[in-house]
Amino acid sequence: MNQMWVKEDEWIDSLQWQEEEAQEEIPRLRIPLEKEGADFMYSIIGPEPKFRAQLIYQAAVIFNEAGLNWTMPATTGWDNSDMPMFTGEFEIMGRLKRDHFEAAQRLRVNKIVMGECGHAYRSVYDVGNRWLGWKQMPVPVIHAAQFFAELLKDGKIRVAKKFDEAVTIQDPCNIVRGMGLHEHLRYVAKAFCKEVVEMEPNRDHNYCCCAGGGVINCGPPWKKKRVLGNRVKAEQLAATGVKTVISPCHNCHGGIEDIIHHFKLGMKLKFLGDIIYECMEKSKAA
Repeated sequence: MNQMWVKEDEWIDSLQWQEEEAQEEIPRLRIPLEKEGADFMYSIIGPEPKFRAQLIYQAAVIFNEAGLNWTMPATTGWDNSDMPMFTGEFEIMGRLKRDHFEAAQRLRVNKIVMGECGHAYRSVYDVGNRWLGWKQMPVPVIHAAQFFAELLKDGKIRVAKKFDEAVTIQDPCNIVRGMGLHEHLRYVAKAFCKEVVEMEPNRDHNYCCCAGGGVINCGPPWKKKRVLGNRVKAEQLAATGVKTVISPCHNCHGGIEDIIHHFKLGMKLKFLGDIIYECMEKSKAA
């Protein structure tokens, strides 16, 4: 049960493929499947194995370099994205969240670490569990931005070099206005980047990418309206004078990418994981 209709064997094949790719760089690297009693279960959104498999590779390198005890489920419950939340199909939303938490409980992990997706974090942390009537989440949940910041503070990942271009940060609504993780983003970005140039306004007052709430999946004519109607975001991006945007959310990534292309801003997009992977110390590399 996942939004991209990734079959169970395709999911496992994708993880094994990324493990093999990563082993060319880190020979002893593993992406542990179905490891009971691990410290945490890493969960991602459905489009990653379909379109952004490199993010799985990068996360595996980060976790292995940090010496973490982690796992990913081989069965349903690995996909933390939630299109039903956007469309009001709350019963299906509840089933997805129950499946997600039950996968973590079955594996007896201490917590769930979620990828950089903003809407998925909100659906697991805030909406789905409340619809199910749970007073508290059965397994603690932490977003990747906060988790990466903690790894950095604890010295489990180290900076080998600074990203040599000035960057700016897109503040995703669901993890900034919704969860207050703006300083975690900046702690990581400032540690790994030569210069961070803030958009104005920023943090919880930053302008929305206008691609959240499921809107990113809407085609013509809605896509055109979304992009043309967000000229203010294009002007805000251009005013920074930088050429790289850190956008730690998949929907923001897609929305900002459309704006960059339409308004010909000539900017590149990075996830936090991209920056960390590129600039971290890799003591276990071949």
